[in-house]
Amino acid sequence: MMEGALGLGRIQHGAVLLCLCGTLWAQQPKASPASAATDFSLYEGRPVVSLELAGQPHLLSPSAQASLLASLPQQSGTPLDLGKMQQSLAALRSALPPDKVTGISVEVVPEVAGIRVQFLLQPAAYFGVFQFPGALRFPYLRLLEASHYANQSPYSDPSLSSAVSGLQDFFQQEGYFQAGVKAQIQSLPAQGLVNVDFTTALGPRAHYGALIFQGATSAQAARMRGDLTSWTARLLRRSVIPGHTYSLARLQSAAAHLQSSLNGEGYLGAQVSLAGARYHPDTNLADITFAVHPGPLVKLQVTGAHLWPWTRHSLLPITSESSVDPLLVQDGQENLANYFASQGYFSAQVTTKVQTTTATGETETRVTQASAAVLTPPPPPPAAPATPPASKSIVYKIDKGPRHDVEGISFSGNTFYNRDDLLPLVKIQTEGLFSHGNFSQALLRQSVSSIQTLYQTSGYSSVAVTPEVTHPGGNLAVNFKITEGPQDFVQSLRIEGNTVSPDLFAPQGLMVGTGTPFAQQLISQDRAQILAYYLSHGFLNAAFRASAQRVAGQRHLVNVVYHITEGPQVRARRILFAGSQYTQPRLLRLLTANLQPNTFLTENDLLTAESRLYSPGIFDWATVAPRRPITDQTNADVVVKVHEAARNSLVYGFGFDLTNRGGSVPSGTVALPGLPVVGLPSNFTTSQATFFGPSANVQYTRLNFTGNASTLSFGGYAGRLDQRGSITYSDPHLFWSPFSGNLLLSAEHDAQNPIFTASTGQASYQLERPLNLDRTTNLFLRYSYSQTSLTRLLIPDLVPARDRNIRLSTLSATFLRDTRDNPLDAHKGMLESYELDYSARALGSTVNFAKLQTQTAYYKQMADGIVWANSLRLGAAHAFGSSFVPLSQAFFTGGGSTLRGFPLDGAGPQKTIPACGNPNDPATCTLIQVPVGGNELLILNSELRIPTPRVWDHLGVALFYDGGNVFDHVGINNIGAGYTNSVGVGLRYQTAVGPIRFDLGHNLNGLPGVQATQFFITLGQAF
Repeated sequence: MMEGALGLGRIQHGAVLLCLCGTLWAQQPKASPASAATDFSLYEGRPVVSLELAGQPHLLSPSAQASLLASLPQQSGTPLDLGKMQQSLAALRSALPPDKVTGISVEVVPEVAGIRVQFLLQPAAYFGVFQFPGALRFPYLRLLEASHYANQSPYSDPSLSSAVSGLQDFFQQEGYFQAGVKAQIQSLPAQGLVNVDFTTALGPRAHYGALIFQGATSAQAARMRGDLTSWTARLLRRSVIPGHTYSLARLQSAAAHLQSSLNGEGYLGAQVSLAGARYHPDTNLADITFAVHPGPLVKLQVTGAHLWPWTRHSLLPITSESSVDPLLVQDGQENLANYFASQGYFSAQVTTKVQTTTATGETETRVTQASAAVLTPPPPPPAAPATPPASKSIVYKIDKGPRHDVEGISFSGNTFYNRDDLLPLVKIQTEGLFSHGNFSQALLRQSVSSIQTLYQTSGYSSVAVTPEVTHPGGNLAVNFKITEGPQDFVQSLRIEGNTVSPDLFAPQGLMVGTGTPFAQQLISQDRAQILAYYLSHGFLNAAFRASAQRVAGQRHLVNVVYHITEGPQVRARRILFAGSQYTQPRLLRLLTANLQPNTFLTENDLLTAESRLYSPGIFDWATVAPRRPITDQTNADVVVKVHEAARNSLVYGFGFDLTNRGGSVPSGTVALPGLPVVGLPSNFTTSQATFFGPSANVQYTRLNFTGNASTLSFGGYAGRLDQRGSITYSDPHLFWSPFSGNLLLSAEHDAQNPIFTASTGQASYQLERPLNLDRTTNLFLRYSYSQTSLTRLLIPDLVPARDRNIRLSTLSATFLRDTRDNPLDAHKGMLESYELDYSARALGSTVNFAKLQTQTAYYKQMADGIVWANSLRLGAAHAFGSSFVPLSQAFFTGGGSTLRGFPLDGAGPQKTIPACGNPNDPATCTLIQVPVGGNELLILNSELRIPTPRVWDHLGVALFYDGGNVFDHVGINNIGAGYTNSVGVGLRYQTAVGPIRFDLGHNLNGLPGVQATQFFITLGQAF
């Protein structure tokens, strides 16, 4: 039988290779022992795990390599000896052909058991790109991880064997116990790289065999076995059923499920893990072993105060981390005290009673107490009992005490900084309109630390901050007593090791200098500034170290020395590309255009090029780095390695649709293609019919279609009442120009709505070009053709007859400039947009008209985080040649993002029409009001967005003004008569996807039949 270990992967060491001696050229005399001793002194005497020849894959056969290494004085399994290493180097130089090996360097890879020594043969070849034919069902990054791939790693046979072994271990973990992996190398001497194909034959995937629960009683094992085969486990996708297909992810979920079940039974410290699998090749079954450690039975109680179960779970780590470690018990005690303090119970005390009973019946009781109002170090946790406990009882007793407010925060003893400087550093919050304030020991400690850090940055190294908590009138007040102490100053600063002038790496001067305060934070800022210069000018190995010595007899005066190790200044020699199969080399050069030969090699350029490779979405792995680690070379080849993502994806699905069309309109509204939403009466009904039939949808996408990052996609859906299809094609580098192109073809026939049937078709092609480097200013040129046909229109007056069959052929140009800091919630910057559309019968339209839309928005951040946001939107549409502006191209306004004193699209010209559920029955008719749009638009918005951190961190208030309207024809004269004014107030609640907005707007120019006050709940800012 074969065995496969689960979760026991190999440990990968030595991502960083330490070069411990210089290159030893065959034509040069041997390096002196003293020099070698200096290089190897840190590692002398450490056990040598293995010796390897690396860098030249075809020089010697594996057997010849083994024979040569076995003859060296320094052997694996023995301590590193400097003399033997020198003798080994000499033996290698004499044994290897000098025409193929121009030098030998030694690199050391630290490992847990010792060191791995590599004799790197020059010119050395390094691993390039790994490919995994036959294993494409797994993510490429996961396969790289399993193969122990390390960038800038020299080729060696042991590394290749380790990769094969790691992949086989991974496949066995995934259930492919019969998987075979063969490595085939492809040397690229001109590039100094070796690409490897790990050809894989996965074989059959195993199925679950017997379930074994190691460490559990027979009763527990039977219960667990039943738990994993229950319907609940199947629904939660945590079941493990003998005979089903093997899945590592399912087994890991099952282990977590079993542990959770034991926790629910009171075994709060239970641990269940996957121990291994025993594979039977004759049956293709794998017996699964779970390691079960139930731990003691724990009775947990919280008394004295009510806690919701989810709150209790979050506050008590022993319930969420499945451990009864004393430190976690103590953390729960402090969490409870801090929680009730945050609710205003600042004198709350939590008493913890832990009673431990061993298997012999011995009982030990420990009682501790915590209070959020007293800053005391937590007591040390008790030592683990010599005899494992059979049961535990943990009782948290809460005495909330009276509820009070945080009345005030004060400072004393401070002279260097005033209250306004210190108050923003305090994490405690005083009472507010809807809050008792916020106080806890954790917040108190954070406040003390922040104040101390501020003083230390100004040279007060011995500053002491002592918080004093008092209870005036029952409320809570905090005073921070500050003992500043003397201020330390720099007497002198000396910079050593640099060839670059300080005027270059610190043109504005350093933070530390003669007469400046002495502080570690200032030195850290200088370190960041100096290294930023070096790293951005090709010194990739630059290092910085600072030392300080106090002046004798003047303990508050310090002499500072900056030690700079510049290392070599490296230029890029060649830009090499590896790994692409379908991508055109021109695209790779374009994406990495910031890297050029004979220019300084900087970390920022390497990271930028790597980021740009990911931007088209055609690579699932990319790395940009020098071919080998930088040691002393001043010229380096840069290797761009990529792996192309799967080019083809097909998503499809089948179903059976049952549609009840008619009766009450579910949403109470109707939206026709290209037209605003129209509200219907609550009692509006239509004739009812039921339709059923099969449905199918399909989506095919081809990435990197022509090797230039273009994407082609086909999509379609077919159902009883709805059929649609689309084709899209995007080319981010159109003919290798600065323009990107996007093509869209779509068509749909939709009869799902009981009010109408729509047939629509669209074709458009858009060109986009960024006009600046940061892509904040862009130009869009677009041609679009659309045709809309409305039939079976139950309410004919919704759409004029001339607009029911409309064809538009439009040329458009858009200029967009967006410098906002956050498009979802801008605090500063501007948004400028100008769009001009031209439709004419000469282009294929049924109408002649031109349309202009503009918007300018300005955002300014003021004091206390207040944002003043302003927006002006203008629009004009004009028909020519005895034509008209189609209803779908008219302007509509009103609602949560335009004029908040009107309902949605409720501003501008309106008309009253009859809406009949049955046109032949007048009793089913009612009058509704619908917008008719206009040819001119003016919207002015101004808003103050005010944060309210003292009420709630995520909450804000907005005061706004909305002015403007939609006008039936273009002209200045009619603006004054139709201009409306709305004012209002709103709340903003910040979320990860943008603010949730609650707005209450009032129209100062209310219209008859339209409510003057409107309420809106939306996601995102109004503009």
